[in-house]
Amino acid sequence: MCIFLFIILNIFEFCYIHLHRIFFYYGIYSSMKNYLKSDKDNSKLVIGTLSGTSIDSVDIVLIRISNCGIQTELEVLKYRQYPFSKEIKDFVLKCSSPEQSNVADICKLNFILGRLFSDKIDIFIKEAGYSNSDISFIGSHGQTIYHIPSDENYFGYSGKSTLQIADASVIANLTGITTVGDFRCADIAVEGTGAPLVPYLDFIMFNVPDKNRMLVNIGGIANLTYLKADCKIEEVTAFDTGPGNMIIDAITRKLYNKEYDLNGDIASSGKFSKKLFEYLCNVDNFYNADIPKSTGREYYGDDFVNRLLAFSENIEARDIINTVSEYTVYCVYSNYKNHINSLALPDEIFLSGGGVSNNFLFKTFSKYFTDSKIQIINKSGITPNNKEAVLFAVLANETMCGNYSNIRNSTGAQKNVLLGKICPVLNKDINK
Repeated sequence: MCIFLFIILNIFEFCYIHLHRIFFYYGIYSSMKNYLKSDKDNSKLVIGTLSGTSIDSVDIVLIRISNCGIQTELEVLKYRQYPFSKEIKDFVLKCSSPEQSNVADICKLNFILGRLFSDKIDIFIKEAGYSNSDISFIGSHGQTIYHIPSDENYFGYSGKSTLQIADASVIANLTGITTVGDFRCADIAVEGTGAPLVPYLDFIMFNVPDKNRMLVNIGGIANLTYLKADCKIEEVTAFDTGPGNMIIDAITRKLYNKEYDLNGDIASSGKFSKKLFEYLCNVDNFYNADIPKSTGREYYGDDFVNRLLAFSENIEARDIINTVSEYTVYCVYSNYKNHINSLALPDEIFLSGGGVSNNFLFKTFSKYFTDSKIQIINKSGITPNNKEAVLFAVLANETMCGNYSNIRNSTGAQKNVLLGKICPVLNKDINK
């Protein structure tokens, strides 16, 4: 009898433990299944957020989105930038530098930025007139600390690597909103460069049957997407072209103690230096490299800028700003000539990113691309400033829908993958 009771009790304990686990995982599955269904069938409120290469602010956008893939329809409801304090910006720059960073600082910054993003998202949602429970999910790119888009060998393994911080799990659990983050890693895992990511948004929102279009984003780094008329996703051409605002901003800080060249006024007052331009073309090994390619602060950071300034010691400051500004546009044009010119002239060029407020850059584009209509991006509320934040809301939506969103032709990935890691937040206590 005792043996029989012992067996019964053990069976009961086994069933209790495993049924508890089954219900736990079923709860997560049901929650995610509901997200997937709603993403495909109904409109929802989604937040996209990031802090860019320039490390100026936490950018947050709220969009109403329905459907997914090429059926995506969206409307931008609100966008705002929350500037970084100088102390945090300096700390991010420190952690991004191999010479100055250490593992303890990066570890701490990952959580500091996660909490900072969470605080700003909470504030943003209230300012928009909503509550956190109204938001279906968040797409967060976080902050890129380091990006290695070329293969390196370590311990018998060869591959590329990247690191974005402002942990998505921290954001999810502090805001109470399911968060999708870490969008580059999956592409890099299958031999892609993990960037650029924006071509997917360009393809689903700006592809048209009767015009060739080129979209150029001038952020810290400049990148382009070329969409021939009635482009198929496997025909999208996109890549980083070289520096955007990064070198211009760094030199403006060093020579003028200003964060950036407002309206391009300094560049406009200067003269073109052929000597400096030729130096840049000779020392810059990225702008004329083969595609696919991507880059960042690890290439165009302080070391690149300091070498440039050492060479330019006898050149007037405003002439340096003028020349590096023109060089930014030249890199876009040179890449177009090398990699796209054989396809077709773009009928329209759409500019986005912080660089569009620089009148000198805008005018220089008109000088190089004389036969294309050049305009600032504006569709469904997508503007030069909010485009990248919109991108991460859209990428999160694709991931929640179970759709691949890396563009293999742009990153060099061996296969299509789901981008991002989902950090879910359940609306019930699974212990009850």
